[in-house]
Amino acid sequence: MPKKAKNDLIEESLRVDHLVYGVPGRLDDAAADFERRTGVKPLVGGAHPNLGTHNCLVALGGGAYFEILSRDPAQPNPPRLWMGMESLDGPTMLTWATWCDRGGEMAATVSKARAAGYDPGEVEDFSRAKPDGSVLRWSLSYRHYTRAQMGPGAGIVPFLIDWKGAATPAATAPTGCELVALRAEAVDVDAVAQHLRALGIEPSDMQLRQGPADRLVATLSTPRGLVEF
Repeated sequence: MPKKAKNDLIEESLRVDHLVYGVPGRLDDAAADFERRTGVKPLVGGAHPNLGTHNCLVALGGGAYFEILSRDPAQPNPPRLWMGMESLDGPTMLTWATWCDRGGEMAATVSKARAAGYDPGEVEDFSRAKPDGSVLRWSLSYRHYTRAQMGPGAGIVPFLIDWKGAATPAATAPTGCELVALRAEAVDVDAVAQHLRALGIEPSDMQLRQGPADRLVATLSTPRGLVEF
């Protein structure tokens, strides 16, 4: 059997839509650091209203992208903060999203996961304005507000996203990087494995193993070689 291309496994098995990399400082500084390490300059995305963050983006191949997320100084006291940004003490791979709009309806995925013992969260609609003034809209099955709410693995288990047929940020983000691996270590490895399987994801595809702390690591192929985040 021919060996799968790197992104075949990412797209077919993990169904990665995007990775969320949180930084505690300024977004401009984080973007400059990413460019220094990889040779690719991220594109400014936009702010997430009432959620306290803004982002910049880089495409990863296979329809996936890398999101650098930081606190938005224009939203010092948002009604709620998401993605576990409340507990950052350094740059951290916070979590990731797996897509539903390329492989089935979100409601069916949520129902199947709940039947298997994992509740991925209620489906909510979100939006943000892009720099060109247009509005990007999507739906999430989401529970990833605080690290505690993420459950076992604190972000290793992804949230679900549906772009409703619209082009995703991966289509316009700068290219040059490729996601070649996504691996994880978990304190409660059995619970994390159960929740991944409830979403149709094999723990072995994430190289999931026991660890002293919950940890998500992405390996990117970049113009400057392999880089881990």
